[in-house]
Amino acid sequence: MQEKPIAKLDLAAFQKPDIPGYPGLFVRVSWYLLNAIILRSGVLGLLPSRTKVALLRLYGAKLGQGVVIKPRVDIKSPWFLEVGDHVWIGEKVWIDNHTTVRIGSNSCLSQGAYLFTGNHDWTDPQFAFFCKPIEIGEGVWITAFAKVPPGSCISNHVAVMTG
Repeated sequence: MQEKPIAKLDLAAFQKPDIPGYPGLFVRVSWYLLNAIILRSGVLGLLPSRTKVALLRLYGAKLGQGVVIKPRVDIKSPWFLEVGDHVWIGEKVWIDNHTTVRIGSNSCLSQGAYLFTGNHDWTDPQFAFFCKPIEIGEGVWITAFAKVPPGSCISNHVAVMTG
C-alpha cells in the first residue's frame, strides 16, 4: 500500500460538479436501473450481446458491429460511450465515464478492467472533481484488472498491463 500526504479536506465545502452533456434526471435514473438489472446481472447479463448493444444504443451509445458484452458489466454513462467494431467487453468491466470514452475496433477489455474518466483533486481542500476523456486505439488489449485513468490516450495495437 502506498500513502501520500494530501491537503486537509473540507468536504462540507464540496460543490457538486456541473458535467456538460448529462441528460435529465429521468434518463439517468432509468439507465441506472436498467444497468443494474441487466448489464450488472450475473443472470440477465447472459442475454445476447445484441440485446445489450441495442439497450446501450437506446441510451445514446455509439457502438459498431460485432460488439460482445459479457455479464456483470457496469457502464455509468452510455451517452458518453463510443465503441468501434468487434470490441469485446469482458466480465466485471467497469466503464466509469463522466465524459467520453472512445474504444477503437478490435479491442478487448478483459475481465475486471476499470476505465475511469473522473476523480477528485486531493491537493484541493474542497476536493474538487475533474474529468477527462479516454481514447483507446484500435487493436488494444486492456488486460485483466488493469486501470485506465482520466485523460489516457492509448496507442493502436498495444497491451495495457496491470502492475
